[in-house]
Amino acid sequence: MMARNGIKAYLVLCVFLALCLRAFASPQVSVRVEPQAWIPAGNSLPGSSLDLFSVGYGLDLKADMSFFGFLSPFVEGGINSIPYNGVAGKSLTFGQGGAGLSFYVFPIPRLMARAGASAGMAYAWIPGQSGPAPYWKAKAEIGVRVNPSFTILGNAGYSQLLGTETPIYKGFSAGLIFNIGMDKLRGGTSGLATTVKKQEQIFPIAYYKSEKTPIAFMDLTNAESAELREVKVSFSAGTYTSRESVCAQLPLLLRGKTVEIPIYANFNDKVLGFSETTKIQGDIKVEYKILDAGRSVSKAITVVFNNRNAATWADDRVMAAFISPQDPVMLELSKYLAGLVRVHSRSEIDKFLQYGMGMFEGLRVYGLVWTADPNIPYVDARKDVTKLAYLQYPYQTLSYKSGDSDAIAFALAEALESVAVPAAIAALPEDVIVAFPLDMNEAQARTTFGELGNFIFDSGKVWVPLRASMIRDGFLRAWQAGADLWKAQGSAPKLVKIEEAWKDFSPIALADVDYKPAKPSEESVTLAFENVLGRFVTAEVEPKAARLLATMQGEGTGKQRNALGIVYAQYGLYEQAKAEFEKAVAKDYSPALVNLANVAFLLKDYDTAASYFTKALSAQPGNKAAMIGLARARYELDAYAEADELFARVKAVDPALAERYAYLSSKVDAGQALRASSAAADRGGGMTWDQGE
Repeated sequence: MMARNGIKAYLVLCVFLALCLRAFASPQVSVRVEPQAWIPAGNSLPGSSLDLFSVGYGLDLKADMSFFGFLSPFVEGGINSIPYNGVAGKSLTFGQGGAGLSFYVFPIPRLMARAGASAGMAYAWIPGQSGPAPYWKAKAEIGVRVNPSFTILGNAGYSQLLGTETPIYKGFSAGLIFNIGMDKLRGGTSGLATTVKKQEQIFPIAYYKSEKTPIAFMDLTNAESAELREVKVSFSAGTYTSRESVCAQLPLLLRGKTVEIPIYANFNDKVLGFSETTKIQGDIKVEYKILDAGRSVSKAITVVFNNRNAATWADDRVMAAFISPQDPVMLELSKYLAGLVRVHSRSEIDKFLQYGMGMFEGLRVYGLVWTADPNIPYVDARKDVTKLAYLQYPYQTLSYKSGDSDAIAFALAEALESVAVPAAIAALPEDVIVAFPLDMNEAQARTTFGELGNFIFDSGKVWVPLRASMIRDGFLRAWQAGADLWKAQGSAPKLVKIEEAWKDFSPIALADVDYKPAKPSEESVTLAFENVLGRFVTAEVEPKAARLLATMQGEGTGKQRNALGIVYAQYGLYEQAKAEFEKAVAKDYSPALVNLANVAFLLKDYDTAASYFTKALSAQPGNKAAMIGLARARYELDAYAEADELFARVKAVDPALAERYAYLSSKVDAGQALRASSAAADRGGGMTWDQGE
């Protein structure tokens, strides 16, 4: 009767403790029912080999919690009865209560292994005697999880019930354990908890960045009854995504743990059709395994897109996304303008400078006009880089024939890039500067141009700055204003090179644009280009010519006339150059023969050019400029063998000079010849002028 009452008391105690733990601890609380057999060992009396006790039985109840996925403190209570060996009706009965600590692992999902120890106080009954006694025990367990909340284990252990001097009892135990998860008993929050946070609005212009930059973050909490394995989080948004994006893959998520998952998306160019703020429905899917069973949950998420013209100035490089060298609308106009520039250009003037003039003047003649944005003017948007700005695509600027400073700048930069002229933009507080580099290097520019203050020297290149808002004032005034604005900045402004910015902000060419710009007349474009080129040449040549003429006494020397002729020739004033070279030849200045030949070559009079080059070589057999010039003339006259032989002679004495004209040799591949031809401007330019001694 006493044993039965003790069992009832301890059952009540363990259930009470389990309920307390469930109320105050984490949800992962388990009750363990442990029927077991007691196997005495080493309890014999002095002088006897017979153990004092025989095999007994007992029942333990435990309530435990799990922490960190491997640690489990617990409380326990139980009642046990161990018969005396050979004495009928006499047994050691004791109830115990205590606490312990165990460690557990899951070698494979369904297999659980556990080991731990506990200690506490027991109350023992022997017929005619009773009293308290401390105890300790250690156990090892292994078993199978039937489901996440129910596990059956086998156990083996060793324990002692301590007396004042020697143990009252010691021995082994073995039995079964029925582990029951309390979350199931109380109908708790089993499952997977998902909470979306830190969600951002997305700019269509940079939709592709969502593959590497999270569009949101999600807290993923394992509220299941066991650890999760092979967790996979993915995102999709119907037709607006090209494929499902895998956001995270976790080999293990312990029970009760929360992890933050970045959400990535593989949006496609359909989002570029959003002309206003648009919400779309996305789906976050979480797939996982609990034990061996596969499960999945979905979380709906609303993704907010700004309109496709929206951006902020927080990162100036975003401008590059609006500038595409493959924009079909701009190509329709820019290729037409480039063709006219090519026909009317002067081969000895920097080709990028001429294309820059042609693109600017072409857009001016087309009818572009600067107008401040009525909603968010450029100047206001630049004051607050967090404010949403409306940035026009170049096709819109061409369609409207107007735009704020940024819109005009984007259109001009795209026109330049579309004809293979690199462009850069400086978004200043007052206005936007568009710049393009010269085709020559810094050293060449410093010896060619008179006013170097109108250039920007950056990254080893010489850049021409143009003030975008002055599109109606013409190229030369916009250039001067751009240079003045650049110099007026308190600190060195940032020049964003479009091609470098494309590495982080890919160019976007909209596919749904149905607009074809009306080309301005050939006569109006040609007139505008030749006017600006002529004014530029006059502004450059007159001061240089005046300085040279001022140094002459009378008619001057042959060297002075030759130098003046080179100035004229380098700016395409061939008739004036020819006259000066003839004066120099008349004064027996032989280097002028090479330069006379160069002028004839530029005028495509190849026979006359070859004649002058031959005379120059007769006067100076080692003149490299004459040799390479004669090779070029012979090449244009289809005398390829002679051109090849002359080229080889130059290459033997000056490989660097020969490399500029590698197209002359029959022994170079087509790619090298093409590169060399490009380096020498066109085959009709890139002359080597003989400065004399």
